[in-house]
Amino acid sequence: MTSKLAVYSLIVVTAVFTNAQAKPAATLIVTNAAIYTVDKQRPKAEAVAVIGDRIVAVGSKAEIDSWRGPETKVIDARGKLVLPGFDDAHVHFIQGGAQLDQVDLTDASTPREFAKRIAAQLSKTPKGAWVVGGRWDETKWPDPQLPTKGFVDPISGDTPVFVERYDGHEALANSAAMKLAGVNAKTPDVPGGVIMRDASGNPTGIFKDAAQELIYKAIPPMSHEQRLRIARRAAEHAASLGVTSVHHMNPEFADVAAYSELAERGELTTRIYAAPMETDWKKQADVGIRHAWGSSFLRLGAVKGYADGSLGSRTAYMFEAFADDPGNRGLLSDEMHPPGARRRRLA
Repeated sequence: MTSKLAVYSLIVVTAVFTNAQAKPAATLIVTNAAIYTVDKQRPKAEAVAVIGDRIVAVGSKAEIDSWRGPETKVIDARGKLVLPGFDDAHVHFIQGGAQLDQVDLTDASTPREFAKRIAAQLSKTPKGAWVVGGRWDETKWPDPQLPTKGFVDPISGDTPVFVERYDGHEALANSAAMKLAGVNAKTPDVPGGVIMRDASGNPTGIFKDAAQELIYKAIPPMSHEQRLRIARRAAEHAASLGVTSVHHMNPEFADVAAYSELAERGELTTRIYAAPMETDWKKQADVGIRHAWGSSFLRLGAVKGYADGSLGSRTAYMFEAFADDPGNRGLLSDEMHPPGARRRRLA
């Protein structure tokens, strides 16, 4: 009797242990795929299993089929290539999302095309709104000279225009934008920034590095609802390119608030690692953030700072003058005035 009880107990214990070790069902299985794993030991696979937002197994169709349960969603890739999601290590996610609906000057190959595209954007810009965006590159033009307000003043009238160079270190303002910003010939340069001027001392419309803020401060800020809409738009665009995670450099904290709300709603489809400006470190310290903090979809950790400008805008800080711009050695960023300021902030 005792022996039979022991055997029965062993069977029960074994059954309980086996059940406890049973493999959980996958939320999603992608099968019949050509999967590139980025694992040198096993670079290719046929199927992948996912539980929630985590990949739990990669292998053959037979191996992954063991993860299938009654509620598992199964996608037959029909032999198509499946890659791990891409991570973009340096983006300005909200700004980039907004630019999807702004004027695009990236491949405008002549000043005429530059002005033509701005004119097209002006035609659909509501009264009182700004034309922004741009990402122009004057080096693609037959005569690679910086644009001036004269390129756009004849077509823009009272509508303010402020369009960036592709490196983000300088931008072109028209006269209407400068008027709204209160910028004129008497406006001095700022630490870490330069207002380009003509022979008479009048602004040409080009604002370099920190001087851009003279114009940006006149642009009405986005509403929270606009940020939510733009963040969704950016996430959709990222997904269309296979980008599943990004590092958003120098976001506004209002951007982080928008991401947080979307994450709470389960609508944040891109993983965001936010790196706010180092000049705002105290805002994080005040709420007790000392190290990387957040969730798998939204994290705060690094901070970003600028030491100088860029080569393309001739604002990178050099020991000697630029070969094609005698007398110009570039600019230390406004954060570096005085040079020891950053060291004291981050010590």
